[in-house]
Amino acid sequence: MSAHRWVKAYERVLQLIPAYVQDARLTLCGLSTCVDAYVRLHEAKPLLNARTGSPEAALARELIRRAINGVGGELYLNWPEGGRWVEQHLDIARWGVGGSGAQAAQTLAVIGAPALMSLQDRGWRQLSVLHPDIRVATTAGVAKCGGLRPADGMKPAHYIFEFTAGTQIGSAILKRSSRTIVRFGGEHLDDDPDFIRQSISAAKDAGAGILSGLNEIDDESMNDALSQTIELAQAWKECGLRHIHLEVGDYEAAEVRNRVLNLLSVKISSLGMSYSELCGILPGEGDAVEKARELAEALDLRRLCVHSDTWALTVTRDDPFRELEALLFGSLLASTRAEKGVCALPVSLPDRAEFHELKWKSIQQSNERSVVSCPTPYLERPAATIGLGDTFLAGTLLVLGGALRSNTTATRVRSL
Repeated sequence: MSAHRWVKAYERVLQLIPAYVQDARLTLCGLSTCVDAYVRLHEAKPLLNARTGSPEAALARELIRRAINGVGGELYLNWPEGGRWVEQHLDIARWGVGGSGAQAAQTLAVIGAPALMSLQDRGWRQLSVLHPDIRVATTAGVAKCGGLRPADGMKPAHYIFEFTAGTQIGSAILKRSSRTIVRFGGEHLDDDPDFIRQSISAAKDAGAGILSGLNEIDDESMNDALSQTIELAQAWKECGLRHIHLEVGDYEAAEVRNRVLNLLSVKISSLGMSYSELCGILPGEGDAVEKARELAEALDLRRLCVHSDTWALTVTRDDPFRELEALLFGSLLASTRAEKGVCALPVSLPDRAEFHELKWKSIQQSNERSVVSCPTPYLERPAATIGLGDTFLAGTLLVLGGALRSNTTATRVRSL
């Protein structure tokens, strides 16, 4: 399909947004929520000029290496005072919500779709970055974030060091825009028993459920976190929730990641990751389609979704045309966020969006598993890169879990 026809396809999806929102069913979003502090790496002079041998110099060295090589992902640094140092010495460009489930909930609330989110930290800083229409569980039932009274306590923030193509770090001109998420302490899943109870109660009528956050859990807490996640996924499944999605995330230890995937693959229906995360699981030769198909078969998944800068693809046992529609809407939401720097309802394609030609057919149908893909509206110099994958995730699950009252998917997508 030519770039012109992809533009037409995305313009058609733009027209369908009111139907998507109307048809949206509740998305259950867990299991880890935090606050993100954004720092522009090229402006972080006290960090970049840190004294040799200091913890901040070690952090700077790794961030510079990643930026020069165009590598984002996550980084844990055992420096308990690191967060305090960053907030005292560097300019925080802005604060935002963190966590894949929470980012997805934020996106859905912005466009007017319902989301129920796990939330342990209900302090003023956390509540200040959450959309007021996100639903959270309480002992009395369900409330909206905008109606909560701030509680005591504050969970440690995550620090997002953003780097942009064309900016200079030292003597290097950066070639790719991305970000590195830095944590200075151990993490645990949200301790939110009300969410567990309310999400199970809502699962029979919900459209989809998101599980995330296991990649940030320390070794001492991993067994409990895995047990909690497996039990919740099983409960959702027994209630009839069709779309149960696990977002992989960036693990420091491959053996921990593989353990998570092996234990949860039998409970979930959908697995998502970035292309770099896919290559981390299956290194070596082979293109994206081959790797995605191989992993989907190895884990016996109903659906495996991979997102990259310039394309998105899914290996699926379900309707490939509905999947294409989901990929297009998710990509449109992510591109809109990349252009504006925040979650926003798309009203047009981003002005400078580029469509790179796919190296494979967009739809490769099969009796066992089809491969579905599309080019994304790619921006070389986005206003922000954090949360794009989670925004994409929110859009795909909204379409896949929607009631589809307005029309059949086959009719809608084949008209693209």
